[in-house]
Amino acid sequence: MARASIIIECGRKSGLGRVRRTLTLARALTAQGIGCEVYVTSDEGSDLIEAMGFVARPIDQIPGHFDFLIMDTCSFTSDEVSALCAKARTSCVIDDLAERPIVCDFVINPNLYATGLDYSAYKAREVFRGPSCALVDDVFFSSAKPSQNRKGFVVSFGGTDDGSLAAPVAAELHARTGEPVYVPIPAYQEPCAALLALDGDQITILRGADMPVLLGGARTYVGAAGATVLEALAAGCKVCAAATQEDQHKNVGFLPEIGVATLDSYDAHNVSVMALLQHHAAGGGKALQSGAAGKIVARMTALMVAG
Repeated sequence: MARASIIIECGRKSGLGRVRRTLTLARALTAQGIGCEVYVTSDEGSDLIEAMGFVARPIDQIPGHFDFLIMDTCSFTSDEVSALCAKARTSCVIDDLAERPIVCDFVINPNLYATGLDYSAYKAREVFRGPSCALVDDVFFSSAKPSQNRKGFVVSFGGTDDGSLAAPVAAELHARTGEPVYVPIPAYQEPCAALLALDGDQITILRGADMPVLLGGARTYVGAAGATVLEALAAGCKVCAAATQEDQHKNVGFLPEIGVATLDSYDAHNVSVMALLQHHAAGGGKALQSGAAGKIVARMTALMVAG
């Protein structure tokens, strides 16, 4: 049986978005009979990896050669990624920005803005990109409740935030609406004092939250403009997103085209005001469709068999 070696960059420096999207692809590979071994740059993503049914191994245990290599990293250079891909019979790189030309077999950019990027400098057999290639677990789609049954906010500025960014936004949203606010925090983060002071019946800190259920029942997601935006859209949420990392600016630039409120930088009050406007706005159509990971895997395996 073919085996896939999957390298994921994760933890408090880079967040957990890469874990969820890459393991969505891994689940699709497993469904096709391809075993998956997951290697991480930090054990701070281990809890989520295990919750998704995989075992996290330290990156220093990667084999010298790969049957099928999949990489989702942000700090590796073009040369470092290409060198690892050269050790694989087949390689696939998940890439957000089209700014790191590499040599590999397949590239996946799961972002909505990806169709407008130029990948001509990449030496790849095929590039999968855009809304039809969003790596979102199907459970986010199936967890979406009807709009009349949704209430409250999910406020999350990603796995890099200990609540310092989320706390003032959560406080203002609850003060102005009286609706419940849920603040998921990764297991490896200790919530900051400001967030702990808010924790109670209406503003709730959640450790190890079931994100599909949480987003599927909330009316509005407020947070970082990273991978969680796609999950929130799939779960039927209104979305207000702010760039908190340099690699999120392309997303912030595109998302207003589909009715998502965005800000180029984080300001607690401005984020709260935009979120309130979005919260009470009329709903729009879904920007995503389920099943993207399975379709990508089917296409890649067909090309691999064809040689």
